[in-house]
Amino acid sequence: MKKLLILLAIILSFTIQSQQRNDSLNVTLQNITKDTKFGLALSGGGAKGFAHIGILKMIDSLGIKVDYITGTSMGGILGGLYAMGYNADQLKKTVYKVDWNRILSNKIPYNKVNISEKDEYDKYILEFPVVKGIPTLPSSYIEGQYMGEVLNTLTFNAKHINDFSQLRIPVELTSSDIENGGLIMQKKGSLPLAIRATLAIPAAFAPVYIDGKLLVDGGLDRNFPANEVHQMGADFVIGGYTGFRLFTKKEMENPMKMIYQTHAIRSVEDFKHQKALSNILVDFVNPLGDITTKDFAKYRRIIKIGEQEAKKHLPEFVALAEAQRKLGITYEHKMIEEVKLPTTRFTFNEEDGTPIKDAAEIEVIKSQMNLTEGRYYDVKTVNAAIDRVFGMRQYEKVYYTYTNVNDGLVMNIFVKRAKKGAFKLALHYDNEQSVGIIVNYTYRNILLNRSRFLATVDISERFKARVAYQQFLGTNDRWWFDVEAKMIHLKSNDLTFRLNTFDDENGSTRFPNHIYRNITGKIGLNYNISPNAFFSVGTEFNVERMYTLLDKIDQAKTDSYNRKLYNHSNFNTFLKFEQNNFNKKYYFTKGNHLQVNARFYYGDSYKLYDLDRVQPLLYSILNPEQGYYFKPRNLVSFTLNENFAYPITRRLAAKVNLFLGASFGSVKEDKIPYLFLNEKYNIGGSEYNNELMNPEFNGLRQKELPTNSIAKMGVSLQYRVMKRLYIAPSFTYGKISDEFSPFTDSFNMFGYGVNLGYESLIGPININVSRNNQLDFSRIYFSVGFKF
Repeated sequence: MKKLLILLAIILSFTIQSQQRNDSLNVTLQNITKDTKFGLALSGGGAKGFAHIGILKMIDSLGIKVDYITGTSMGGILGGLYAMGYNADQLKKTVYKVDWNRILSNKIPYNKVNISEKDEYDKYILEFPVVKGIPTLPSSYIEGQYMGEVLNTLTFNAKHINDFSQLRIPVELTSSDIENGGLIMQKKGSLPLAIRATLAIPAAFAPVYIDGKLLVDGGLDRNFPANEVHQMGADFVIGGYTGFRLFTKKEMENPMKMIYQTHAIRSVEDFKHQKALSNILVDFVNPLGDITTKDFAKYRRIIKIGEQEAKKHLPEFVALAEAQRKLGITYEHKMIEEVKLPTTRFTFNEEDGTPIKDAAEIEVIKSQMNLTEGRYYDVKTVNAAIDRVFGMRQYEKVYYTYTNVNDGLVMNIFVKRAKKGAFKLALHYDNEQSVGIIVNYTYRNILLNRSRFLATVDISERFKARVAYQQFLGTNDRWWFDVEAKMIHLKSNDLTFRLNTFDDENGSTRFPNHIYRNITGKIGLNYNISPNAFFSVGTEFNVERMYTLLDKIDQAKTDSYNRKLYNHSNFNTFLKFEQNNFNKKYYFTKGNHLQVNARFYYGDSYKLYDLDRVQPLLYSILNPEQGYYFKPRNLVSFTLNENFAYPITRRLAAKVNLFLGASFGSVKEDKIPYLFLNEKYNIGGSEYNNELMNPEFNGLRQKELPTNSIAKMGVSLQYRVMKRLYIAPSFTYGKISDEFSPFTDSFNMFGYGVNLGYESLIGPININVSRNNQLDFSRIYFSVGFKF
């Protein structure tokens, strides 16, 4: 009985409050005339702001006229777009279509990274900017490159409008001057840039320069701008509030929530005053419950809550709509039409608006953009031009605005330079080699502009190191040269060495490990055909050594055992073509990666150590003077590696690999051509790699089967089980030969397997099980992290 009385009391209280609200509204509606102006104020709230779509949907369905709009943060995005002419359904579809994970990161699609930078892109967990030679904490800011692209695309029809009062509905967006303090209302300029400023949540999104001021989310000063829409001229205000709720004492035992509360108190207090200025107010705070500002993945749920809450105010909206109709107030909400004006001039500026003074830098940007004055360009063309500049990785952010002057448009390009130095870290492990920490130092423009120097070491049992320098030439960013030195130590998986045994002094059979060391030095001249393709010609020096790794016990028992097997060095001159437009570096679903390479080998120097007494099997295999071998003159190798991916559905992608490796040179009848290890194709491995001489093959460990030639085809189906979890069954077929051609005296090999992959914060995680017809057992491969 007591519970029933409480329930009745709550219902009665709600009814009384609702009646009072309706009575107050009715009084207000009675004062409406044909001259009454109607305003819409939408608050900030991060992801919670999606709920405002419920209000916009109500306005559209009842045909309510809105004369002025103000908005903060997400309310600014939706308000600005609605002012252009987007309706609620279009905005809802836009929210559903946008890749929020990409918006909330600083990454760009792999196919938009210039081919000269793909080798280092998306390889590290952490990056620390280097300032005055000292690594500093990484920025927590999201620069918002993709966000800028999305906003420019959505607002492109209004690019010729620099006065927001000239939109379908006049709009003003809040922002806060983070340097000097104070509320700034964005009324003129670039609409997408003003939207970008109002959503620049401090410590999350990078601040924005507009007219020399450094601006952030206007919610710092006014989260619910009801007063501002009154100042624009509104007599009647419709409001949507998705802002802050105050935490309880218990909740504030969490330090992060305590920090949050210090900001929320001011905003909640200000809301009390702004609330009084609203005639119809939909307060979403309690219905949204524990949904936070960063819960962008919950957009479906948030929009649904917004629609439900707006419907609770249906009588108020209906009353307003009827009052407008009685007075003959009507409004047709439609999209503003694009005016296709030519771009008459380009300006090039620093992020803060200061003009770029370096003429060579301007020429490089112009060359990458490839846009000319006096022509009209659509948004797709303009965004692609900006992507080409950003893909060079010289800038942290590249964006543009338009200024309308004399029947034409001035396109203003702004750039934020990347830090010159960066210290990077990554972890890796696989069960065939070892665990390690990859440490990289990258420095740009160390000698000349548009250069990149990097030094990378893999601190592990299998030590690796790489030093490289690249320099672009001229002003069109087409020609560039690179110099590189690289050293690797790897445990050899080569079957020839792994199956070799020896007997110690007690007659026990030993299976020693072998270590392969390779040092290369390369210089190349390159020409970019497009941002994703280039030709290269150059020369490489290569030194390789194989030696046996014995533990302390074996060393004590085999004094006569020579741990050195051979040393070999040679040169090669290469001509290479490479194209890579995969959409992702790992678990790609679209695009292709084509490599074509021709090498001419010369300058061999070879020393085979005295193995005939203690390791006669290896001596006979490694000795090019054996009677069944001959060392070909004028050796040329030709390699083609094509990987292609095609999306069948949103979750399923088909992948195809074609590989051909063959050689040409002098021949001798009944003799096998002797090729050194760095001239062979070292087959094996279950993971996709772009090392031309090491084609992957199911059922083999990495570089397990060296051969003189190979032709193979691989197919796989990659299915996305969950958001970042993939399963990919695969089949591989190949013809393998120790002759020059894979179709001469070859044997057939086929393999099959399945890979389970996951995109984690520390890099790709792979578990692969595979086998082939040449071995009677399966191979299991497990790896974590980024590769060296």
